[in-house]
Parts: sequence; C-alpha cells; structure tokens
Amino acid sequence: MRDDDRCAFARFCHSDRGQVGRLIRNPQGREDDAAALRCVQECPAGRLTAYDKEGNELEPELDQTISILQDPSEDVCGPIYVQGRIPIESADGEVYEVRNRVTLCRCGASDNKPFCDARHVQARFTAIEPDAECPAEPGNKTAD
Repeated sequence: MRDDDRCAFARFCHSDRGQVGRLIRNPQGREDDAAALRCVQECPAGRLTAYDKEGNELEPELDQTISILQDPSEDVCGPIYVQGRIPIESADGEVYEVRNRVTLCRCGASDNKPFCDARHVQARFTAIEPDAECPAEPGNKTAD
C-alpha cells in the first residue's frame, strides 16, 4: 500500500472491521484483507493506493466524475471529489500527477493546494454562498 499523506478527512478508511491501518498491520483473516482493500479503494483523496504482489495498482475503474463531498457529521462542507483519472492543471500550466481519485480544496485553507488537506473541518467551512446549504444536500456525497 502507498500512503502519500494526502488526507481529506472523509473517513472512508474506517470500516466496521476497524481502521485501515490496523487492518493492514494486524489482519485477523481474509475478511480484514478484503475490508482493507475496500477502504483503500474508497478513499476519495487518493491518499491510499493498494498494489498486488507484482506491483500492479489495484484500482477500480471509475467513471470520470466531479462531485462535492459533504461532511454532515462535522457540520461542514467538504472538498471537490475528482475521480476517473481526470487531469488537474494549475493556473500556471503545471499538470499534476493524474490519479484515479483526488480531492481538491474549496475552502481555501489547505496547505497543500490545490489538494484538500482536511482544513475545511478546522476552518468550519460551511458554504461559498451565504444561503447555500452544504451538509446533506441532495445529490452530494457524504463522508461516513
């Protein structure tokens, strides 16, 4: 598994069998292996990437989609979720590594722009427009 520390605090790395780190370091059987892989593949930030023994990336095929993640458990609005290997290019033309899953900052507080580093929680980011509602908006994905 690769961990690039690019965390959006979406908590998809937590399962009913435990947190992904524990599942990988101390698996209790095939069920833990499967749960760990599922957690890794559901990480919207792309922080975690799984590989087989031959070094092949174990990534699901994802449709190219851009959506907004919400975090009603923290009562904040989350990042922009980009999936399906959509290229990300900066305003000055720098093209970032193309990834299957990334989260982009929309609160402006990330120290790792354009990527989300979960500072939207600390910043208590709620909306760009004053009348917009973020947590639990229909059609938006929510973190567990």
